Amino acid sequence: MVRRLACVLLMCLVGACASKPPQHAAAPPPPPPVDSTAACMAGLDQRHVEFERSADFHTPEGCGIDGAVKFKGAGVPLNRPLLLACTTAISLADFETKVVAPAALATLGHPVTLVTSAGSYDCRGQRSDHPERLSEHGKGKAIDISGFTLEDGSRITVSRNWWGKDEKAEFLHKVAAGACKMFSVVLTPKSNKLHHDHLHLDNGPYKKCDA
Repeated sequence: MVRRLACVLLMCLVGACASKPPQHAAAPPPPPPVDSTAACMAGLDQRHVEFERSADFHTPEGCGIDGAVKFKGAGVPLNRPLLLACTTAISLADFETKVVAPAALATLGHPVTLVTSAGSYDCRGQRSDHPERLSEHGKGKAIDISGFTLEDGSRITVSRNWWGKDEKAEFLHKVAAGACKMFSVVLTPKSNKLHHDHLHLDNGPYKKCDA
């Protein structure tokens, strides 16, 4: 009897050791991918930007825009809508509200009521030492700014006022320096003759600040 009980206990112990380990709960599924374009559009809405969504496109020359928008202004209207990539529209909105607006009040004593642009999207090569490179204008990642109009009706233009010694020139230099915090490349009349009448702002892969 004792031997039989011992065998039963031994079999129970062996069975317990041979039982399956406890099953762990399955890992939760990964989160869905973030829609970067939708997030960027939401960023424009949060900044109260006036814009319209445009159709994305690409050309045989390698130009085109993903997340295309027509940017009309961020608090201050533009002289015309600009076709831009959404990420560059974000930079332009921040440039208007965080750079241009405070610089105008601090330096000129009047708010800006109009920003004048010489253009944005343009499928072409760079007008520089590297014409073989596609311009950031061809990707909707560049803007040319030629001047500003103030509430009192006065106008400040890059062509007339950049090299001056008065508060208008000071304003333009402040604006250019501030743009370097929003954009990767800022070209001014200091850069070359091609930029004698406008500020070129872009979000390309290179870094340059000619403020």
